[in-house]
Amino acid sequence: MSAKTNKKFASHRKLFLVGKDAPFSFVEAYKSLRTNLEFLSTTSNCKTILITSSVPEEGKSNVAVNLAMTLAASNKRVVLVDCDMRKSTVSRYMHFSRSQAGLSNVISSRDISTLAGALVRMKEYNGITVLPVGITPPNPAELLSMPIVEEIFSALQRTFDYVIIDTPPVSVVTDAAVISRVSDGVLLIVRPGVTTIQGAQLSKKNLEAVNAHILGVVMNGYNAKKTGRKDGYSYAYSYGYYDNRDTGDK
Repeated sequence: MSAKTNKKFASHRKLFLVGKDAPFSFVEAYKSLRTNLEFLSTTSNCKTILITSSVPEEGKSNVAVNLAMTLAASNKRVVLVDCDMRKSTVSRYMHFSRSQAGLSNVISSRDISTLAGALVRMKEYNGITVLPVGITPPNPAELLSMPIVEEIFSALQRTFDYVIIDTPPVSVVTDAAVISRVSDGVLLIVRPGVTTIQGAQLSKKNLEAVNAHILGVVMNGYNAKKTGRKDGYSYAYSYGYYDNRDTGDK
């Protein structure tokens, strides 16, 4: 199936993608993240990864797309699931129309056989497969709590090497906490100048309350020039990349 587009629905959001035109440090930061996740997948079978943040503007959807593309570049079968039924940033980034069938449609149908028809192969994004958000429901958290959700992700896990899940900020709504039950681990996105210590601590508390396995923190929008570093990215207890353009979620 090919992605349907709608010019009126085309978002002002822009992706800054890994690729030949991206800064070396930007690409290497994602490769470093991939290497560590691949190590986790071999030692603890961590292949379904939930991406969330504390608040909007931290760039979680940008990280989700680039992580999916970086994993696919190593010849892995990757599906990116847009679970943000409130803003559907991934679906907007990729210019899916409002009527594009997706996750919410499959859940509402209560028919797992409709899943295959909702998956979209994106050749221009390193061949990743995307499960768009679908029609925006009035009750996202309730919809994500339905039993068929486990069936959907079990089916995706059997077909793909990695399942990357983009969710709303965990400190704003409960969706990420609800969907964490189908993930092997969670990456929390933070952004200097946006994320507060209190916000990150609250996010950690909310995830721990539902027994989510927190894999670590991804520092998005890290400015190496301001710190005097020359390598452009760092990895300690977090991953970071330097980008002098605005790539955060709106």
